[in-house]
Amino acid sequence: MSKNQEFNRDIDFVMRVMHHAQAAVKSRFIQDIVPSRLTVVQFNALQHLHWYGRESGMYVSELGEHLGLAHNTVSGLVSRLEKHGWVIRCKCDEDRRRAHIQLTPQSEQLFNERVQYAVEFWEQTFGQLSQEERDNLIGSLKKLKQVMAKPVWPSYSQLHPRDADHLQEKFETELDELAQAKLKLVGIRLILAKIAEKQNEHELAAYLNQAASEEIHHTNQLFSLLGHGEDFHNLLASLVNEDKVVYEELLALTENAPCNDEDEELILLQQMLQDSHRYKRWFSKVHKQKNR
Repeated sequence: MSKNQEFNRDIDFVMRVMHHAQAAVKSRFIQDIVPSRLTVVQFNALQHLHWYGRESGMYVSELGEHLGLAHNTVSGLVSRLEKHGWVIRCKCDEDRRRAHIQLTPQSEQLFNERVQYAVEFWEQTFGQLSQEERDNLIGSLKKLKQVMAKPVWPSYSQLHPRDADHLQEKFETELDELAQAKLKLVGIRLILAKIAEKQNEHELAAYLNQAASEEIHHTNQLFSLLGHGEDFHNLLASLVNEDKVVYEELLALTENAPCNDEDEELILLQQMLQDSHRYKRWFSKVHKQKNR
């Protein structure tokens, strides 16, 4: 084996050891948060609040920028954390419409416990080496650190530029999220209107239908501003694909349903599956006709 081959072999070994060490630390970290029924994303959100918002908390928008997630996604994430007692929303004195997200004592206790978990982890791993082995390892790592250049990480402002194009793109993204949220409201209001009609609440049903109609108008205007109206064929194609996903999820639920053929849940899922298949055929047919 040539010197060059030996050198490459040594580099490969060092990289594999470093990767293995990172994997071991990450595995232990996940095991630590599993008992708390937290996902990795949820714990990351708590970590950012712990690092950057311990004094006054953070707005949902600020937390979203730190996590690189959309506003609606972070809002739902915060709601789930609040439901399980990890965070609280505190009204902002300057703007009562906004709220600071702050950690609860339950979250603070979690981070205090993690310090002890970390100590135990290193005692069970690094602590298995003899004093001589630890000294040799530390000496080698110090030499490696000296010959490696200190990494230059991009600043927060570099990762989150605020130039005009970026702000315009972010604004359009938020408009799109607003339009999607309004579409969900349309569906909820139409469902409530049907329920109200069945209960002879005709005036309430009329209000709900009117509100749904106005939400549709607003959503159409937003899509028009975003140029979605000019991209009808692509939207129709995405609808076909989404219907396919819904159909496959319904099929999986039906096959794995823990109930009998006569149970209402399974009957409902089977009916939804049949309807979804019918919708898929409709939209696929229209989409093919438009592409001719």
